[in-house]
Amino acid sequence: MFENKLFNKTNISFLIFLFVNSLFSIKYLSRYTSKYILITFLIILFYFFIWLKKDLITNVLKFLKIKNIYIVLIYIVVVSFVFYLIPKETLHVDRWSVIASFWDNYFNGKYVYFAQSFDGNYPGPMPFYFILALPFYIIGELGIFSVLGIFVFMFLMKNKKKSNITSMYFILTASSLFYIWEVCSRSNIFINGVLILYSIICFFKNYQKKLSVNILFGIIFGLLISTRNVFVIPYIITFLFALRTKIIDFKNLLIVMIIAFLVFAIVFLPFVLNHFDDFMKMNPFIIQSNYLMPFKYSLIFLLLAFIISFFIKAENDIYYFSGLILFFTILFYFVYIIFSNNFELAFFESKADISYFILCLPFSMYYLFISEK
Repeated sequence: MFENKLFNKTNISFLIFLFVNSLFSIKYLSRYTSKYILITFLIILFYFFIWLKKDLITNVLKFLKIKNIYIVLIYIVVVSFVFYLIPKETLHVDRWSVIASFWDNYFNGKYVYFAQSFDGNYPGPMPFYFILALPFYIIGELGIFSVLGIFVFMFLMKNKKKSNITSMYFILTASSLFYIWEVCSRSNIFINGVLILYSIICFFKNYQKKLSVNILFGIIFGLLISTRNVFVIPYIITFLFALRTKIIDFKNLLIVMIIAFLVFAIVFLPFVLNHFDDFMKMNPFIIQSNYLMPFKYSLIFLLLAFIISFFIKAENDIYYFSGLILFFTILFYFVYIIFSNNFELAFFESKADISYFILCLPFSMYYLFISEK
């Protein structure tokens, strides 16, 4: 009984949150101080305090009549200063450069997957990942796209929780080291995950067995799968649960999947037309297999998602298990890179990209927040 209370789904989700933040703390603080372990420990205590005293913090905010809009405005001002004080060109993180080089190649008539960032990396994500970032590439600040992640996430939370408790969740997310890194480095992993999460929530809230609805969700799922292929994991869990609980039948699911596959393929066309030979030499499937981990290992987690879907009893469990399997997928990749090289090279020299752990956090944190009464 004690173990069940200690290692329940809520606590495990919180441990994932703490683990990922610890990785970012240790890695980046170690570059500036020898006391990075102590500081990391204090940061973890800070998160524990916020979480354990969330009701108290919420009541204080309510007593002081601090509205959500004030917290948001303060956050926007702080982020604006961050963008001003930390130009993206000064960073050693090249995610913004991958997007910029992708679109530079496209607008210059070159094959997009031959583009290289300032650090020599090829673009690994699927095309819609770059399409989502296009407006922010055009205006010259990809960081705005990064910041949108927390606002979309809080919008989802506001529909589930009272606005006063949402303020506390906003503070916890905004103060998280992984998200501070996300904003400073102009990364967009979190917002991508939040959009996948949003699509699943919308599916359960709005799905009807109509052709028009099948087409709509087929288009949405097809586009979002064309960001990062690892997000097929939460979709496997979602669809099999929906099929098993008769939210959708096999015929309608097949229609959704066919449309999603067609949309997924169509998204590639503008970028591979006149470059079919180049596409066979370099594409996101090849890049992700060569630079992350072999596809045969990825199949293990796809199979795990398939199996676990049969043990899910409620919609909320979809978010928990999606986060959990994504976490173990990235953890396996991380361990694989360590054994292929060594810990120093993998962790401190960035041979393994710890930012991929952010992929699981929209799901784990969403479950964490909505499971609290």
